[in-house]
Amino acid sequence: MSTGLRRTVWWFIGATGLFVVLVVVFFMHLGEDGDDPLAITDVVGVWQGSDGGRLTVRADGSADLERARRPGPDCGQSTDAAGRSYTGPATWVFDTYPDEKSGIRFDYQGPATAKPCKLYLVVFSLKDGAKGFLPQDPSDVSYVRSAGQQG
Repeated sequence: MSTGLRRTVWWFIGATGLFVVLVVVFFMHLGEDGDDPLAITDVVGVWQGSDGGRLTVRADGSADLERARRPGPDCGQSTDAAGRSYTGPATWVFDTYPDEKSGIRFDYQGPATAKPCKLYLVVFSLKDGAKGFLPQDPSDVSYVRSAGQQG
């Protein structure tokens, strides 16, 4: 084998090895969210929205929503601005909104047609007190949880 061919083979082996190492590190970093799965104690309490909305989450799976912006007309509610919020009872389960962090999903009956509606609360911080947002809200609206008030 000539020196040029040998050098090319070793260069190819080295480049392939480096590529494999980079891919492994990349996938390890992707799986390393640092977030433990949410627990009931992470979400139970009153979530106060910066827009005046309020979400009361109870450990038994029930919830009360006050002035929570509804996701849209697809669950049978009015499309006018005044009718775009929901106040009433709901149930909740742990769920993940597509392309977001973990959170909870509220299920309730649409007031106009009683069709099932879903509303997601994405929980993005637990270190300095729980914080979250509703994906259908404007980007400047956030929710902060007070664990002690469950009214």
